[in-house]
Amino acid sequence: MNVRSINAAFLATASLGLALGVRLAAWPLVRVVVPPSASAPVMASTAVSQLQPDSLVHLLVARDPFRVTGRPSNVVYDPVRLSQPATPPAPKPALVLVGIVWDGRDPTALVDGLPGADGPRPVRSGETIAGLHVKAIKRDRVVITGLDTTWTLTVREPWR
Repeated sequence: MNVRSINAAFLATASLGLALGVRLAAWPLVRVVVPPSASAPVMASTAVSQLQPDSLVHLLVARDPFRVTGRPSNVVYDPVRLSQPATPPAPKPALVLVGIVWDGRDPTALVDGLPGADGPRPVRSGETIAGLHVKAIKRDRVVITGLDTTWTLTVREPWR
């Protein structure tokens, strides 16, 4: 191939592209028909279509294809509620071990700061108070679990 034939091919391609661009800009691809005026009598169709588009929507909503159960969600979508901040969890109590009464078989501990109790309250091993479970009472410490936390409380010795 020589330079003349390559130039001729480029010129032909550019001409076809220009002609197509003029065709698309000058004439519409789809014929636009002006609808009849509102005053013209409209012929009513007596044939009723068997397929109703609303029935398909109701069918899809009734049997949700994106859920495992095939049913719509029980929770209503509310974008206003989603924009509100979540309520913070209740603060964890500040538990303080006041003392331990040790008799060997059934020890008792005095714990201050338990929810719903004013002042120190006596607790025994195995008790549950306001969601806090007393797991163990040892000679020098008490283990309490609950609210996703485990407290190991020791007797406060002010002389140390």
